[in-house]
Parts: sequence; structure tokens; C-alpha cells
Amino acid sequence: MFKSLKSLWEKAPEKGVENDIQAQQLAEEIAELEARLEKDPRDSEAQKQLMLTYNRALKVYASSQRYRSQVDTLFEQIDALRNVIRRNI
Repeated sequence: MFKSLKSLWEKAPEKGVENDIQAQQLAEEIAELEARLEKDPRDSEAQKQLMLTYNRALKVYASSQRYRSQVDTLFEQIDALRNVIRRNI
């Protein structure tokens, strides 16, 4: 009985590391897309990709210990991007 419980605890750190790696990759992708959008705020393809990346990042950031504190910032960035999209329409 205790072996099965022990195995659950052992698998948790692996998942945490995996989430941290995925969160880091998404953070890099977000930075890249934001830089692209900074150069040309009317780039609708960059806007779409950035919104999709933000939405993927929400779930990953929430499950990552290291990036969990940035979830609120991510929501603020989503709101800012929505405002940019509205201005461009």
C-alpha cells in the first residue's frame, strides 16, 4: 500500500521540472512574439500567435512552481494585447 503512495510522490518532481522547462520555452516564445509585435503593432499574424501562446502559457505557468507568480502578469499582458487589437480594428 505504501509503495503506491511513495511512487506518486516520486513522480511529482519530474512533472515539476517538465513544467518549468515548458514554461521557460513559452516565456522565450512570448518574448520573441512581443518583440515582433513591438516592431509592427499592426501585424495581425503576430497578434494571433501571441494570444494563442498566452493562453497555452496560462495553464503551464499555473502548474509550474517557478512561473506561478507570473500568471497575474500574463492576464495583464492578455488585456493589453486585446486593447491593441481593438485599436487596430
